[in-house]
Amino acid sequence: MNTGYNELAGRVIAGCELIRELGRGNNGIVYLANQKKLNRQIACKIISPELQEDPDFMDNLFAEAANAAKLSHVNIIQALDVGDADGLKYFLMEYVNGSSLESIRTETPEVISTKYLLELAIQLTNAMDYAWSQHGMIHGDIKPGNILISQDNVLKVGDLGLARSSNGATGDPADVMITPLYAAPEVIAQQSNDPDPRSDIYSFGVMLYELACGAAPFTGSVEEILQSHLYTAPQPLITMNPDLDRDLAQFIDGMLAKNPDDRPADWKKVRANLQMIYKRLYPTAAGHPGDGTVTRTVKTAAALPPGASWSAEKKELKLLEKFPWLLPLVLILIIAMALISIPFTMGLFK
Repeated sequence: MNTGYNELAGRVIAGCELIRELGRGNNGIVYLANQKKLNRQIACKIISPELQEDPDFMDNLFAEAANAAKLSHVNIIQALDVGDADGLKYFLMEYVNGSSLESIRTETPEVISTKYLLELAIQLTNAMDYAWSQHGMIHGDIKPGNILISQDNVLKVGDLGLARSSNGATGDPADVMITPLYAAPEVIAQQSNDPDPRSDIYSFGVMLYELACGAAPFTGSVEEILQSHLYTAPQPLITMNPDLDRDLAQFIDGMLAKNPDDRPADWKKVRANLQMIYKRLYPTAAGHPGDGTVTRTVKTAAALPPGASWSAEKKELKLLEKFPWLLPLVLILIIAMALISIPFTMGLFK
């Protein structure tokens, strides 16, 4: 299989016409596709040639896809089908029209306020708590690239093709593909054969750390990063971002504990702590964290008139809110000044 950009566009796989490439990951290329019978857009992942030649991986992928298809949650990308067509192994899933969190992190990091971060985090805990408590599934590769935010601001967790089930249906954890930057110490060391949500919670903590301060807790070569996960304590998050709420920073640090026993025990505990922090920081926020959406607010100087600032704008708004009778006086003053200037302006052109 030639993996050049858009190389497979126009091919029909399992009744789905591939339209264009959407992105690439550890295990394949994702295309936007049109499912002809239902006349709808879906996503089709074509598994990479190397992995297609690995029968153990493919057996596991098919089993994992069957498990993932059981999941039905607003914050999880729905798995639709998996199979083999014309020598191409494919995985069909719900198409999300939006941006990956990785794209948001790298291209528009200004939208990642504390409020946005908390709302996003709580949505993800909803999805992962459902997958674990209802189906005994963990993700295995939580990272910004596997999380999508739709155009209507709904968070979607993707790539559950790498998830493992607590019933052991998906094989040896040593076969699970990891992303070194976000991998938990016990996964790197292959210390357990049993899926455990605390490994996902560690990866989640790494991701939140990176989003909160703009830098991952560990950097360097792959080997250096893996060794750091095993043996090096990251810099306290509050040191990396002194403006972050201290309780939130300390809670994220706690998710990065080397020993799984020192992390929150499950997703319910993670969600409860995040919701408590959110309600303290934003007691009058519309709705509540956990309703399926995140709020994306961009506050940049470019969005303001020349010479203005966010602090100045806020003071003006608060003044008018406190003294609403000032507004008509201001308007009258502006009109009067305009009328006075008319004769003077006309005189300039005589």
